[in-house]
Order: sequence, then C-alpha cells, then structure tokens
Amino acid sequence: MEEPTGLAISPPVSLARLAERHGGVVDAEARALVVERIAPLETGTIGALCPLTSRRHLALALRRTASEKVALLVDAELASHVPEGRRWVHAYALWALAGLLSDVAPARALGRRESAIVDEGAEVGAGVSIGAGALVMAGARIGTGSIIEPHAVVYPRVRIGARVVIGAGAVIGRPGFGWSEGPEHQVRRVPQLGGVWIEDDVEIGPLATVDAGTLGPTVVGRGVRLDAHVHVGHNAVIGPGTIVAAQSGFAGSVHVGAGVRIGGQAGIADHVNVGDRSQIAAKAGVIGDIPKGGIVAGYPAVSRARWLRGVARMLGARRRVK
Repeated sequence: MEEPTGLAISPPVSLARLAERHGGVVDAEARALVVERIAPLETGTIGALCPLTSRRHLALALRRTASEKVALLVDAELASHVPEGRRWVHAYALWALAGLLSDVAPARALGRRESAIVDEGAEVGAGVSIGAGALVMAGARIGTGSIIEPHAVVYPRVRIGARVVIGAGAVIGRPGFGWSEGPEHQVRRVPQLGGVWIEDDVEIGPLATVDAGTLGPTVVGRGVRLDAHVHVGHNAVIGPGTIVAAQSGFAGSVHVGAGVRIGGQAGIADHVNVGDRSQIAAKAGVIGDIPKGGIVAGYPAVSRARWLRGVARMLGARRRVK
C-alpha cells in the first residue's frame, strides 16, 4: 500500500479550525472534516486538503473530490464551478495556502556556522543566522532576525534591515559596473562607494547580486522579493513591495516604484523610471519610462495590448504567405 503523499499536519485539524485561523468560508457539511495533510491534487487521497487556485485544474479537482474524497481549498473565483460539500472557499486561497505551509514548515536553524566568516567591525543584530561559508565584511550592518544563507557575500557599506533573507551565493554591495573613458580611450573604473541599503522584510534569492551605489546607496525597499539570479545595478532603487522573477536585470540608476510586478528575464535600461503598481511581462526589454499602473510587454516594451496586436498581425501575415 502506498504511503500518503503531502505534508502532514500534526495534530490533524478540522476544516472549520483552519478557516478560523486563516479566514474564508467552509461548507456547512464540511466543517467537521478532519485534515491530516496538505497534498497536490494529483496525489491527494482521503484526509488530504488540496488547493484549487487555477481553472486549468478544475476537472482534476472534481474527479478527486468524487473518487478520493479530498477536501478542497478553493479560490473564490472558482467556487461556483465546484459542488458544495467539501469546500473551504477563500478570496485569497494562495495566501491561505502560504499560511498553512508556514505552519508546517520546519524551523530554520539559527546561529552562526563555524565556517562562516564575520570580520571584526561588522555589526550583527540579535537572532541573525549566518550560513556555512558566508562572508560578512567589516563595515556591514545586519539587522535583527535576518538570515544570511550559505556562501553569500556581504560587502562593506551594506546596511541590511530586520528579518531580511539573503539567499545562498548572493553578493550584496560589490562595486557596481561603472567605467569612464579618458582622452586616449583608456578606461578607468569609477569607484562605487555609496553602499547598499536593504530595508526590512526583504528576500533576495540565491545567486542574486545587488551592486553598491556611486555616491549614495543602491536601495531595495521594504518587502521586496527578488528571485534567483536577479541583478540590481548601482544607484538603482527598487520600491517597496515589488516582486521580481528570476534572471531579470536592472541597469544603473533605474527607479522602480512600489508594488511593481516583473516577469522572468526582463531587462530594464539605465535611468528608466517604472511607475507604481505597473507590470512588466517576462523577457520584456524596457528602454523608456513606464507610467503608474502600466502593463508592458515585448522589445522594445510597449503596452501589452499593442504588443499582442502586433504579434497577431505578424502571425497572420506568416499564415497568408504560406
């Protein structure tokens, strides 16, 4: 007999109690259902709670509730498509799932590993965890409860706020990519002495890089999330609450507003201003300013609607040629 898949909830708990903790509404006949684990729809069996947050998984969810008697955490936009009886409906189902997973996640090991290097002159706050092989140089400041994962490097003049996570292998505060050309075309590095300020509750992914500013700091605002391999150039400002997917890059002196969403492998040219709450599609090449609330795609990045029309015309022309 196969072992049940998913993450165990210990002790098991009723759907009603989960809704009390995380919000949402449970079907009357499902309030007493006991959840033993959280599992994906593909492998959930009786006793499991499975999330349904995408329309593409609707048919699978209906089959699972009928055959395996799983309970469902259902996004409110999909609730009308799912029969009552085994539903926990939530307007922010993914948010509720994140809370559930946080409850069952293993606690991080705190403290400083013996192989970590923290220079004399670095300031490390209370409850900071520094992983194996990490380097924190003199002149860096790390706030309370932050986590520096293995092999990350924190340079001088870096100020890290409270509850910040610096991913494995990330490099924070290395001198930025600044060069000047002389009268005989010789090249001279421009010293980048402004450092980096990372505000509270930021998470920076593995192998990401944030370069030091020239005269003032490069700034990563409160609550920013940078995925793996993201690069932030010198003098850039990434506004609070912005989320950036993997392999995106910001050239020097870019200013990104608050609450911006940026897809993977997007590139933003130097000195561009990106307005609050705007959205940039994956692989977009941004070479001009984006207004507040703008949605752009393509290269050069234009409004998403214009880009889609252009792609449609191009594909239509190809079909006519054939």
